[in-house]
Amino acid sequence: MSILRILVYFCWAGSIARGSSTNITDDEGVQNKTHFLQISGTENKRRHKTTKDDFGVESATSMTSTADLIPAKKQLHIIGLFDLSGQWPGGKGQLPAVRLGIHHVNHHEGILDGYELVLHNNDTACDGGLGTKVLFEQLHTPPTKIMVIGAGCSSVTQPTAQTSQYWNLIQLSYSSASPALSDRDKYQKFFRVFPPESTMNPAKFDLLKFFGWKKVATIHETQDLFSLATTEFVKDAKKHGIEIQTAESFAADPLQSVMNIKKKKARIIVGNFYENKARLVFCHAYKLGMYGERYVWIITGFFTPNWWRLTDHNDAHNCTEEEMRKATEGYLTVDGLPRSTSKTPGVSGITSDEFLDLYRAITRDAKETGYQEAPYGYDAAWAAALMLNTSIRYFKAYNYSRSLEDFTYSDDKMASIFFTVMNNTRFQGVSGPVAFNENGDRLGLLQIEQNQNGKESMVGIYYNDREHDNITRLEWLTSPQIIWQGDGPPVDSERELILPMVLSLSLFLIMSAFSGVGIVIALGFLIFNIRFRNQRYIKMSSPNLNNLILLGAMLSYVSVIFSGLDPGLVNELAYSILCKLNTWCLSLGFSLAFGAMFSKTWRVHKIFTNKKMQRMVIKDYQLMVLVAAFVLIDMSLLAAWEFVDPPVVIRVNRTTYINPIDADEVIIPQMIVCESETKHWHFAGALYAYKGLLLIFGAFLAWETRKVSVPALNDSKYIGLSVYNIVVLCAIGVPIAFVMKSELDLCYVLTSALIFFATTLTICLVFIPKIRNRNFTIQQGTMLCSTFTNNENFIRRGLPEITKDIESTALVATEKQEVEGLKGQVDSLQKELAKFKQLYENTFKELKLLKPESKVIGNGTACSSTDRLSGSESASTLDVPDVSC
Repeated sequence: MSILRILVYFCWAGSIARGSSTNITDDEGVQNKTHFLQISGTENKRRHKTTKDDFGVESATSMTSTADLIPAKKQLHIIGLFDLSGQWPGGKGQLPAVRLGIHHVNHHEGILDGYELVLHNNDTACDGGLGTKVLFEQLHTPPTKIMVIGAGCSSVTQPTAQTSQYWNLIQLSYSSASPALSDRDKYQKFFRVFPPESTMNPAKFDLLKFFGWKKVATIHETQDLFSLATTEFVKDAKKHGIEIQTAESFAADPLQSVMNIKKKKARIIVGNFYENKARLVFCHAYKLGMYGERYVWIITGFFTPNWWRLTDHNDAHNCTEEEMRKATEGYLTVDGLPRSTSKTPGVSGITSDEFLDLYRAITRDAKETGYQEAPYGYDAAWAAALMLNTSIRYFKAYNYSRSLEDFTYSDDKMASIFFTVMNNTRFQGVSGPVAFNENGDRLGLLQIEQNQNGKESMVGIYYNDREHDNITRLEWLTSPQIIWQGDGPPVDSERELILPMVLSLSLFLIMSAFSGVGIVIALGFLIFNIRFRNQRYIKMSSPNLNNLILLGAMLSYVSVIFSGLDPGLVNELAYSILCKLNTWCLSLGFSLAFGAMFSKTWRVHKIFTNKKMQRMVIKDYQLMVLVAAFVLIDMSLLAAWEFVDPPVVIRVNRTTYINPIDADEVIIPQMIVCESETKHWHFAGALYAYKGLLLIFGAFLAWETRKVSVPALNDSKYIGLSVYNIVVLCAIGVPIAFVMKSELDLCYVLTSALIFFATTLTICLVFIPKIRNRNFTIQQGTMLCSTFTNNENFIRRGLPEITKDIESTALVATEKQEVEGLKGQVDSLQKELAKFKQLYENTFKELKLLKPESKVIGNGTACSSTDRLSGSESASTLDVPDVSC
């Protein structure tokens, strides 16, 4: 570009800065056209040859003198709404671009020949109320306006677009992005050349999919511009396979919202807010450590360059510039692409690069707020001009007698033509291809930028325009490329690695081997007990109850094996069944073994605490009924448990920890337990309480009978020791099982070892003495050997009587079968005795018939035969006095 053209740019920029421009400025400028515009305008284009003017557009160059100028053009007045102050003063960057666009239109060959556009710009201060007031003032101030360009802030565009349609005005915005403006029923004559926030959602979804991010959190400021777009994003996320971890919103201070995102452990965060709130968000994010290589923020893309360095007295933060730099490094933005990627000039005759050169010249590269979107303002002016220009052809095609200058606010037909033409307008602008969908929204290109070393750099382009049948495409630039602070793109969340907590196979095999040995020992004792059950020493120890002890012991050993068969060795269905069997085996095994020992201890206690000194006989079947009662209670509780709330397989997550090899991976130890869903502790607690009371009472009985040594009940001492053993080990084992529950291996080893030790010690105490003394003979009258020096009851009753009671009790209890066998023999002897008695009586009668004879024997004493008979009768079982002769 020539040096002369650069100088002309600065001259024209100076006139804009002074507010004294011509037909491209405000009302004052309309009345003060400069000499430069008169000689370079299209007033002379019929008599001028076409050249490039000093603003880079094709226009006419004077071939004659200025005296031959043609009459002035007809003016078409446009209302301009620009946000030159307020929350987002983006109008500062947009106004020069719109003015430049109108200037190029007014000097372009074949566009609105005979007309010139006049812009009436007004500051709306990004305030909807003020914007509506300005609009009404313009509508009620001559001349008649033919359309509206603006505003930039959606909060201004929404009320003004609802109002302008009642004056039959087409309103065209250059940067309003609120999705609410897509409501065609509400905003019937509204269009925009800036893509709405909602059209950026597809680009965000494709961006998330590209990097494999399936979990995101959202945070937005409670403004319609952001709320509607975020709501639509959250609504559509599920269709794209995206999980929204949390959706946060805020009106003033975003601290709580940022903290909630932190609690959810989100890594990918989509934010929608103005830049003043963005500074607060990122300051809080820095304080909470939500920045760096593990986090990605995707935010709005229309902020002022270096916005994070700026300060706002209304929304002040307490972070330093260096902290803000660290917090914002690497964030991504999705925004409309404000410049065309084509190197071919568009409808205006200039390329995007040429426009930017012109724009920088007239603004002296001031980079005011909104300057990034300046191409949209330029294309907005061209879209308005092309719509009006095409409408002229429509008037001619439909024999419409009115012209553009005849437009009135009540002209519905002309307004309808304007709407139809605008809806079908398509052209190549400096911001890319311009087209509108049925809602008046721009279909065009989007850009993806990344903050790299404090500067936003475009790293990708998203294609989404109607000319390509709505085909969307995401392309990444080769230069500059996206830069990650770590080794690559971060993960969307801490990867959760479920680590099943299964029992060590070696430990299971070891404990199973011990249990197997225990079962073999118990079977050996059982065979011995059955084999020698008729020996007097074994009989005296109640062998049937001993069999129950051994059966309970074997069930306890089996429970050790069942409890070790977890899902690491069997499937879940089998584990569920084995879990229930384990509970039944352990519970019934305890009731059988401990119940039998408890009942035998109770018999000893009952006999030796008989204060009334009554003779007492307690038979084995009575003790077995007591054991059966214990078993029945167990079965009732377990059956009710199974019916009401059966145990099921439940996965329980334990305390998580970071993988020492991969910091993005969280290891979750997961235990698979077999428990009821709701009433587990109701039934388990009932079993524990019932068996706990049994243990306490058993310990009491064992203590009371600790000094008893009864050969008739030869295992009473060892039974007492076994009860002590079980009580103590249960008191240790049950708390350990609860406390060490999360330590699967340790818990299994300790509980299994306690079960094995308690069971093995018990059966050895009961049966080894029997094996050693199986041939021992108990002498009559020596059934009791004990000292009770401190027991008044025993002293009072006397040792012989107590011995008699014990002997009777023991014999009745242990020799029931022998007595039954002797009954038959007694019956036979009674019959023989009856026959002998009858023979004797017959003989006696015969002897009475004999005469008595006297005889001198020995010393001469006389003794009759009767006397001799009486003497022989006394030697028999008859009650006749024995008389010696």
